Amino acid sequence: MKILDAGSEQAEVLKHGGGKTGHLYRMEKAGYPVPGWFCVSARVYDDFLQILKDQIKISNYFEDELFKIFKKASVTDAVAHIIQAEISRLGWADQFLAVRSSGIGEDSAQHSFAGQFASFLYQKGATQIQDALLRCWASAYSKRSIAYRRARGLGGNDIRMAVVIQKMVNSDVAGVCFSRNPVRVSDRDHLMVSSVWGQGEGLVNGECDADHFQVHRDSLVATAKIAEKTHALTQAPAGGLQKTVVSPDKIKQASLTLAEVEEVSRMVLKLEQDFGGPQDVEWAFEKGRLYCLQTRPITNLPADALFDSAINGGNPVIWDNSNIIESYCGVTTPLTFTHVSRCYREVYIQFCRVMGVPESVIRDHEPMFRNMLGLIRGRIYYNLVNWYRLVFLFPGAGSSKGYMETMMGVKQGLNPELAQLFDFLKNPPRYALWRKVKLLILTAYRLLNSQKHVDKFMALIARIYGPLQKVDFTRKGLSEQIALYQELEESVLKRWTAPIVNDTRCMVAFGFLKSLTTQWLGAGNESLQNDLLCGEGDMKSTEPTKLLMKIAKVVDLGPADLRARFLAETADEVWRSLKAGFAPQIHGLFQDFLERYGFRCLNELKLEEPDLNDDPSVVIASVQSYVRMKSYPLERMELGEAAIRKNAEEKTRMVLSPLKLWIYNRVLRWARRAVRDRELLRFERTRTFGVTRRLFRGMGCNFVRLGVLNDARDVFYLTVDEIISFQEGRTLVTDFKKLVAIRREEFLAYANTPAPPDRLLTRGAVGSSLAYPGFLAENDLLIAENAADPDPRIFRGTPCSPGVIEGAIRVVHCFKDAEGLNGEILVTERTDPGWAPLFPACSGLIIERGSLLSHSAVIARELGIPTIVGVNGKPMQRLQTGQRVRMDAGKGEVRIL
Repeated sequence: MKILDAGSEQAEVLKHGGGKTGHLYRMEKAGYPVPGWFCVSARVYDDFLQILKDQIKISNYFEDELFKIFKKASVTDAVAHIIQAEISRLGWADQFLAVRSSGIGEDSAQHSFAGQFASFLYQKGATQIQDALLRCWASAYSKRSIAYRRARGLGGNDIRMAVVIQKMVNSDVAGVCFSRNPVRVSDRDHLMVSSVWGQGEGLVNGECDADHFQVHRDSLVATAKIAEKTHALTQAPAGGLQKTVVSPDKIKQASLTLAEVEEVSRMVLKLEQDFGGPQDVEWAFEKGRLYCLQTRPITNLPADALFDSAINGGNPVIWDNSNIIESYCGVTTPLTFTHVSRCYREVYIQFCRVMGVPESVIRDHEPMFRNMLGLIRGRIYYNLVNWYRLVFLFPGAGSSKGYMETMMGVKQGLNPELAQLFDFLKNPPRYALWRKVKLLILTAYRLLNSQKHVDKFMALIARIYGPLQKVDFTRKGLSEQIALYQELEESVLKRWTAPIVNDTRCMVAFGFLKSLTTQWLGAGNESLQNDLLCGEGDMKSTEPTKLLMKIAKVVDLGPADLRARFLAETADEVWRSLKAGFAPQIHGLFQDFLERYGFRCLNELKLEEPDLNDDPSVVIASVQSYVRMKSYPLERMELGEAAIRKNAEEKTRMVLSPLKLWIYNRVLRWARRAVRDRELLRFERTRTFGVTRRLFRGMGCNFVRLGVLNDARDVFYLTVDEIISFQEGRTLVTDFKKLVAIRREEFLAYANTPAPPDRLLTRGAVGSSLAYPGFLAENDLLIAENAADPDPRIFRGTPCSPGVIEGAIRVVHCFKDAEGLNGEILVTERTDPGWAPLFPACSGLIIERGSLLSHSAVIARELGIPTIVGVNGKPMQRLQTGQRVRMDAGKGEVRIL
């Protein structure tokens, strides 16, 4: 039971041998060319750990303490005897051996632990073998191992370690083969072989450049990319590895013949078949003989069924976040998404009615209204095809793609290759002439006489939401809260006609003004339109800022001690001082501000965000900044805007004829009113969201009292229907705590991985793609449009893990250079698994050396960190800490900004 080998019971191997041992066991049983091996069972580790704990009298310990304890320990006589007896039995006493960690749970289908545990090559004699065994055990508690476990949501209380001792293969060439493309997961046709001279450790730790062979899975035809291989890792005289210079004739020579590439490929394809899934295989050639050193599942690939239209379906959907990202930036919680989705459905049904779409057509398109939005890895996107379909329902919408894209807020045109998705554009709904004429008259009337509808809507909001702003919803019962939410849907959301009409009015007026400006004032005067619209003076959206500027003026021109204290303390400290009685006048001004605008926040349409009443430090900090910079004179700001507007008006008077000027000014006044009303109505929309936010929080408080949630804010991880169904008796869950925990973990993962592309394509069931950010990145529809021209500011390398990041860089020559890393993009010459604890602290990795099959690349892909390796152009010499770059890891491109 202490020693495991190919003759052991399978159940014992699986339970106490670890992932690496289990795979060696299966491979040897199946006849693969595996070097001789045996395993020191995790039972030996368990016994030794208990002895250590008894010796130093500890029952509770920290992981980093155990690492140090193992490193300083000596094996017991019993452990030494077990190992030496087996080595002697096998006749390996005078041979070099490999000592490899085999963690329990390592190399599983869910967690590869690639490179997290230690391995030691060319070990000989009792001292080296025993020391390597202890270091393998210690590696279970290394910083990189613990960081990996935490990043993958794994606990640290069940760590167990077995150790494989294996006959050393003195390889001439070695490497890694992936039976599927681990970088482009949609590539179903190729496997990838990478090779280096000497030992494969030079490849997996990124220290040696490698040859790469892309091999067709059926024909086994290979496409080679041969590197300049200047160094190799080989046997050191006293054991272990040393870096040696490759002979000149081998530097540019392929390290594998095509026959050897085919031999490796056949073996790996058979392993994939026998092991029931894609494999990451380490192999080696010694004197022309191929050995299989280990295999593990590839953990970041979708199931084959994702690509099978008979199972997953094949209907394509285009997702686009143009425009909507301004309102819903980043990850959005389930409650916000489901609330917003309900709003969009109802509002655009009303939009169709306003635009004259018959009720029968509206009913027939219910699935379209239900799916105007999608949640792609926690981020809100437009279902672009449905948006086009929506607009094309309108009588007289025409066939202008440019018109529709303006309506959608879409920045780029559609890829012609996807034109078949829009075949419905060729056959718009047929409407009688009388309906079109009627609609034209009604639309013109609404657009030219919308002010009374705006006023009526404002009165509705004031009547309903005014009294609710001061209501403490935490004191109301759950039934009353849910009834109020449903009442607000009926009384306000289903009367959203005025904002819809005004949005259309604003679009038409703005577009008409732009057209006149271009035609009458000439191309190149597009900015003139914006100048003419500034300085309106009564924009609702500027009121909060102006009020804060007034407060800043009072502080700055007030008593010196007031100003000094206001600037000396942090924003939080200032607010605490104000509440404690310091500067009552200033406190009163802030209280007045919060009474008016406390429902606002940085992401004000995201219900989960705390508002200004929760955290006034944002406005305090703003006022502090205004005081320091003396940027509060409203008169100066207003005079500046007036001057810009006046200059623009003067230019139009000088250029246009009297008749054209009269027409132009009429359109301009119309556009100014439309823009002003849009800001007013958007402000009121924010007010409704502010009340809704507090209403849902009140429901969360009641769920806590009922024992179905742990925290009131956990309510944002539920959906609207889950909340309502709990009240009505349709709930499928009576205790939401576990559900919330699962969703919180999933949405945290969304936030910690790169955002999907701005526009992407999915096929079949959309949910089947969402677990694979790399797959979504491969379906970026804007890659070609965003491609940059050759530029000296650009570095190019091999894409490893996709994502687009802009930010400051940290150039790291050694581990110490990375102290205090806080979200920068890390730039270094090379990494090995010991750098893994740094990965979650950076937003991206730019690595000058290495390959896409190194352990570091595997870890980065699993953690979803954008990574580029093998970067040309000497980035370590040319880049400096603090520079800002744009890193597109999907294209392998780094651009200095």
